[in-house]
Amino acid sequence: MKPVKRMFWTQQWPFWLGGLFVGIAEIVFYIGTDYEMFIVVTTGFAQMFAVSEQFLFGIDWVGRVYEPGIHWVIIGAVLGARLVATAERESRAWVRYQWRMLLLSFIGGMLFSFGTRIAGGCTTHHFLGGIPAMSIASWVVLLAGIPFAFLAFMFAMKIGVGGHFRHQDTLEVAKAHCDDCDNPNPGYVPGYKPTFDPLRLLLNLFLIGFFAIPLYYAIFTFEIAGNTEELGWNIAWLMLSGLLLGIGIAKCGFGTECSVMAPEAVFSKPNFYTRRGVPHSTYMMFRGLLPLQGFMVAIVVFNLFLMYAWTSGKGLMPNAVGEAGDAGLYWGHILGGPLLAMGAVFMIGCEVRTYARLGLGYATALAALPGFYIGYLPYTLFKEPIDEAVFGEALTDFITIPEYLAFTFNMNEVTLAWAYTGLMIAILIFSFGNGWRFLGVPFLDLMRKNTDQLVFPAHNDTAGDALAAESVSESR
Repeated sequence: MKPVKRMFWTQQWPFWLGGLFVGIAEIVFYIGTDYEMFIVVTTGFAQMFAVSEQFLFGIDWVGRVYEPGIHWVIIGAVLGARLVATAERESRAWVRYQWRMLLLSFIGGMLFSFGTRIAGGCTTHHFLGGIPAMSIASWVVLLAGIPFAFLAFMFAMKIGVGGHFRHQDTLEVAKAHCDDCDNPNPGYVPGYKPTFDPLRLLLNLFLIGFFAIPLYYAIFTFEIAGNTEELGWNIAWLMLSGLLLGIGIAKCGFGTECSVMAPEAVFSKPNFYTRRGVPHSTYMMFRGLLPLQGFMVAIVVFNLFLMYAWTSGKGLMPNAVGEAGDAGLYWGHILGGPLLAMGAVFMIGCEVRTYARLGLGYATALAALPGFYIGYLPYTLFKEPIDEAVFGEALTDFITIPEYLAFTFNMNEVTLAWAYTGLMIAILIFSFGNGWRFLGVPFLDLMRKNTDQLVFPAHNDTAGDALAAESVSESR
């Protein structure tokens, strides 16, 4: 295999390349919905839980609100991540988590899933769909959540699990730096055999049931929403979107939570992280704004396509407010943002990143899965009073920022929308410029090297020498 091909298939990618795949996944889904909506996944998750409820236990705790069904984007995302693990020949089942980290992930799943109900969607919905769509609600969710994301991060550091917070665990890096006190790898435990871990086996059974039961009823019985008879070839379109999403996230550790937290590292000192047990490599990744690069690539790519569809009359500018209504902002977005932020940090990944981590085999994602189910229950069991409290009164009827500004200042909405696009592009350029200056690497390296290669220069040199030697051996 040629070195470039080997790097593409068997090594991790830089964040920007993963973000490009995520942006393209959004475009594919948008086209598949006749240019009307971006990727939505949280309701699909609830529908899949409802299938097991109905057909295994005869209850409808979630199903009383969400029709039993299957969401093919979720299936595709998990499958895409599993393909990455296969190509890289490395499942992340080798990562052993402390019980505190697994409990934190379980709690994170509960917080996050309830947060999606009152915020009208998950962070993927708002950040990767709503921000490109210039949504007022999505910006409120983001800004309301950032302080709470840091509080959650501080709590995780306080209870001694900060060493687990890294963009991606790779066995090669863990072995090389297992004795590095500045870059702890608590998940690397030589001799750990995940197949003999009873808790992991139990969680894997839960995972298998969660996916196998909806798949069976969707393929063989046609009794649930989204079945093969109902959707036909549209399933392939949805699966493609999910595959691109799962591959993009799994190949770089892309996540909305670390993307929006990274800019604050500009104001932090390195020892703020290391003295609390967080790897120095995580600080370097944050301070170089590497996650923000992937985040902004995804946003700009999708925003440009939305602008093309909207201004040409080919498609709609989606409303990111969620199922709450047709206004632009509700109290639920303000209250839900903190829950989404804390849940994403505790799970070491937002909802869609958790799908990818399920495919890669991370135990934290397995622990978060039952937490998701429990988090739905307060909403589904008490939907009417909750809806009245968080969605009963619209705070504004304006859907997008350009729409609001155009009305307020008597300006042209399309012109303001293009100015918004320009601002997103400016943030993207800034993120790359910051990484280039801070890391002190050639710009070409910033574009082609993955995060570990950028933040562990010595490891990168060793890996590069090994790759070159292997290439010479092959040529002989």
